[in-house]
Amino acid sequence: MNFRNLFIASLSAFCFAGAAGDKQTPPGDFYDEVSRLNKVLSEVNRKYVEDVNPTELTDAALNGIRNILDPHTTVFTPKDYEGLKVSMEGKFGGVGITISLRDNILTVISPLSGTPAFRLGIRAGDRIRKIDGKDTKGLSLDDAVSKLRGKIGSDVTISIEREGVPDLMDFTITRAEITVHAVPYYGMVTSDIGYIKLATFSDKTTSDVENAIRSLQKQGMKKIILDMRYNPGGLLNQAIEISELFLKQGNVIVSTRGRTQRTESRARRDGIVKQDVPMVVLVNQGSASAAEIVSGALQDWDRALIVGKTSFGKGSVQTIFPLDNQGNALKLTTAFYYLPFGRCINKPENGIKGLSLQEEEYGEEDSESKTDSVAADTAKRDTFYTNNGRMMFGGGGITPDVDVELSPMPWVMQVQERMAMYFKFAVKARPGLEASGAKIDANWTVPDSLYQQFKEYCMKDTNFMKVKSNALVGVDQLEKSIIREQNYMGDSSKTVSDSILAARISEMRKALENNRDAQFDENKDYIKDGLKRELLTAMVNDSVSTAFSLKRDEQLKEAIKYLSDMNLYKKTISAPAKKAAKPAAKDKKNAKKK
Repeated sequence: MNFRNLFIASLSAFCFAGAAGDKQTPPGDFYDEVSRLNKVLSEVNRKYVEDVNPTELTDAALNGIRNILDPHTTVFTPKDYEGLKVSMEGKFGGVGITISLRDNILTVISPLSGTPAFRLGIRAGDRIRKIDGKDTKGLSLDDAVSKLRGKIGSDVTISIEREGVPDLMDFTITRAEITVHAVPYYGMVTSDIGYIKLATFSDKTTSDVENAIRSLQKQGMKKIILDMRYNPGGLLNQAIEISELFLKQGNVIVSTRGRTQRTESRARRDGIVKQDVPMVVLVNQGSASAAEIVSGALQDWDRALIVGKTSFGKGSVQTIFPLDNQGNALKLTTAFYYLPFGRCINKPENGIKGLSLQEEEYGEEDSESKTDSVAADTAKRDTFYTNNGRMMFGGGGITPDVDVELSPMPWVMQVQERMAMYFKFAVKARPGLEASGAKIDANWTVPDSLYQQFKEYCMKDTNFMKVKSNALVGVDQLEKSIIREQNYMGDSSKTVSDSILAARISEMRKALENNRDAQFDENKDYIKDGLKRELLTAMVNDSVSTAFSLKRDEQLKEAIKYLSDMNLYKKTISAPAKKAAKPAAKDKKNAKKK
């Protein structure tokens, strides 16, 4: 495999929120500045009060360079470089999450289906604040990957900050061998609609997708859904080849633009899926890089309807440059990716200098206007049109043609998923179900008795019962605030416990605890589905479990709706009809006379 030109440099280090250097610093002569750096390093080596490890000194200088460029730019040691190759070849030991830097905070982009992190309920958007108790502030992506990987069977504890949850949440994850399957599932979701889940872009992605397409065609597929939600990307050549499966020969797929790099990739042949086969692509905030190239190319050529949520917006190119014969290498960001009709995939917050390349393209001369909000000059730059003439907007990422907001999950269900309560209970319940001769398959219905056992199991779990809702945490904080206020007023002997407020607080706490208990019965169907999902996985296989879960998938249901109504599909993917020009004032007067 050629690792010199990767679209993503590693499974877990593939996006960032970088910043440009100080714009007020005037540029100096490159070689004069290098000479200045060499003199500083030499003086430190010769005259510093204590001996300095040259390797540590060099590493510190290299880290400083990365900090003014972007977190993707880094120097690999021989061990790091081998780890990169292993991750791109599809197998490695770890927890099963794709991570990035967002606002300089280590962030989960997506958990990999079926992995330890996925089973424990790690979510896209979770911020990793600690690894094994140590703060992740200032930690590079590559260092984070190194800490998360380890011996199979060993544990690593990560402390997660999650939107809407006031305290850090600790997850202890047992490392396992992570095997990334490009197509973990495919099948027919209706009599004529085929479905392919595309999880990553590695060596064999194209062949796996081709095999899935041909199998579905034999099963009577007339329409197709390509699901790239939570797909973090992968190899560029695979993104191009996947796009070719659906486009016409000669269609532009993607181009790169950098200071020293300009390329354009076109489809080399007609796709194996005919152009008249209606198609939907599913994306969300966890879809990135290679997944965005494919979905964006299909959207630009009006080949597929995009359904879901706006994608991540990672569109920078990393190239690997060997530095010596020992295995050291430089991973350097060298360009941005652009869609067929000019949209830049990269979101400004994920970029090095944001839209600076686009500014140069459009001849932005006024430096003062560049420092203002990007919105000031987006009218020309950020408006694009698809092949059919549909208006698209820039700003990075792939904005879906049909936006589907998922229903919020009640907090008790969130805790159950996060703490893997369904998984744990399935393990506990399996022996009894097997002994009873229960036939667990896709048609099996979870009995009320099993639901009741699960409810009791949760109520007896000490860790589960310790978790509080935001409202309960708020009551605790209110109680503390009242005590502080009473002490401040000088009545240190008086506390909430002997005040009239105590009863009110107790009532609030009791009502909220009752609300927690009530959420079980209010969400009985969801809980039964969770139990069935885990039991199907444990007692049948992942494919049957996935097929069952898809029946409850709101975004997939929306995709099926559009593919089932060809009038709706064609109307959505076509350019809006042009309005007739309004008659001039004189013509209006004449029209009235008539």
